[in-house]
Amino acid sequence: MWREESVEELSDGRLYTANDLVKIGTDDCRGCADCCRMGPVIVLDPLDVFELNRFLGQSFEELLNDTIELKVIDGLILPVLKLVKETEQGAGGQPRDAAPQQAKQEEPMVCPYLGEDARCTIHAFRPGICRLYPLGRSWENGDFRYILQVNECTHCNGTKIKVKKWLGIPNLAAYEDFCRDWHHLLAAARRILEGSDPQGRLRNQICVYLLQQFYLCDWNVDDFYEVFAERLSGARRHLGYAL
Repeated sequence: MWREESVEELSDGRLYTANDLVKIGTDDCRGCADCCRMGPVIVLDPLDVFELNRFLGQSFEELLNDTIELKVIDGLILPVLKLVKETEQGAGGQPRDAAPQQAKQEEPMVCPYLGEDARCTIHAFRPGICRLYPLGRSWENGDFRYILQVNECTHCNGTKIKVKKWLGIPNLAAYEDFCRDWHHLLAAARRILEGSDPQGRLRNQICVYLLQQFYLCDWNVDDFYEVFAERLSGARRHLGYAL
């Protein structure tokens, strides 16, 4: 999701690579789940859905009936985590009935996968945005560098940790290539729609296509990156552009 602030406003002013050390330690977030209660929009990319499908055994359609919803994000319809009221959370991130007096009060919106013990119930396969936080990505000329978002995490103690260790993603090079490809595809889709679709018909067609091609598909595969590359090639032909 795009942020309108400049890198200087958001970060410590530095650009990092995966091999750089960043003052980002949080002592394993002990006693803190503030970022899960802040109400951020957690946009899910195809790899996030692949991981949820693989570890929870739920299809995209089943997730849509449970912990995911569709929203317009920067002009495109994309899946996001469906935030819930904290009093409706149960053990293991499952909804529970709230007491009548609680339901009448304003409640903080929290991640549906936040457990009663204030720990993430899907931590091993959490979405990429969650892995990244409080880091972010700064894009320029089709590529990105990592930034440290200041005044975001309430629990950072300043311990230096290497970016790739913080992310904890196997085959990080392949993951970063995937991030670039997905970013470029969404950017191309937005460019196609700029000023050319006053009634929204083309927008709806493109959004439905992207959902079908990358979310409502069978992700029961062994090599996500290989299958994603095949689907990406098909999307490029369909949208009529080349990177």
